[in-house]
Amino acid sequence: MKTTNFFALAIASLALAGCTKDATVEGRSNDKLSLEKPSDVTLERGGISKVDIDIKRKDLAGDVAVSFSKLPAGVDVVDASTKIVGDEGTYTLRASATADLVEKSVAQVTATGAGGIAVTQSFNVTVKDKK
Repeated sequence: MKTTNFFALAIASLALAGCTKDATVEGRSNDKLSLEKPSDVTLERGGISKVDIDIKRKDLAGDVAVSFSKLPAGVDVVDASTKIVGDEGTYTLRASATADLVEKSVAQVTATGAGGIAVTQSFNVTVKDKK
């Protein structure tokens, strides 16, 4: 019975470990930066949508720069500041009136801390025609 419980707990632990949505990198001085996978975003042409960025850090002081890449044509980030001072930030994506119509286009967000420590996560962006 004890062996069965041990194996059940071991399998559950492995399953949960595989479900993590964080990506983590470690710097040269044991500092760490983690970036949670952002939720998928859906926009209408000519509209905006928010994307929440959550980070965790260990022994990493200062601002963390956030940059987006591989956004669909016609989609851009409209926020003036791209820095996270604490552990979270919300950014606004805007789709132009002529943005490409895409379904689950893979975009990327990168968080970069002091010393160049950087971590990237992918998320899906969908652009629909205006209703």
